[in-house]
Amino acid sequence: MTNQQTEFMALYEPLHKRLSNYCRSMARNRSDADDLLNDTILAAYEQFDKLENPDRFAGYLFTIASNLFKKQLRRKKFRGKYDEKVALLMEDLSIDAETRAELSIVMQKMELLPSLQREALILFHISDLPLEEIRNIQGGSLSAVKQRIKRGRERLMQLCTERQQTVITLFF
Repeated sequence: MTNQQTEFMALYEPLHKRLSNYCRSMARNRSDADDLLNDTILAAYEQFDKLENPDRFAGYLFTIASNLFKKQLRRKKFRGKYDEKVALLMEDLSIDAETRAELSIVMQKMELLPSLQREALILFHISDLPLEEIRNIQGGSLSAVKQRIKRGRERLMQLCTERQQTVITLFF
């Protein structure tokens, strides 16, 4: 392995799981998530020599993933419509059925959020990125990122509560 490969892998390894979770959360199916992850790693490695500050590698990596995902979405708009059945095929079998059902509901409700709020929630809660890194990825101010997360949480709670109240009403 070359020195550049060794340095890249040393920076990438601690972020692999977080980046993988981000890709799965954004893409919503395994195939697209794997493609996004692989494309991100390839693009990051190809441009690695242009990275001036290795301390900013996480932001660099997640920015590439975010940009590639948005590019894929723009392309998919011309291919066809969103297929909820395909999106719901992605499930984590390591958790129990009740938790999977609840997670599925939350992920469905997240689709109803504005894209920047949804992405901010995923970057913060699923990918565990600090607010400053999210600001670097999404742009805008730190205050705007905090607002997206706050409003996204509030709206998500509202959407999940509405569903629960509807289910309770149907049974009584």
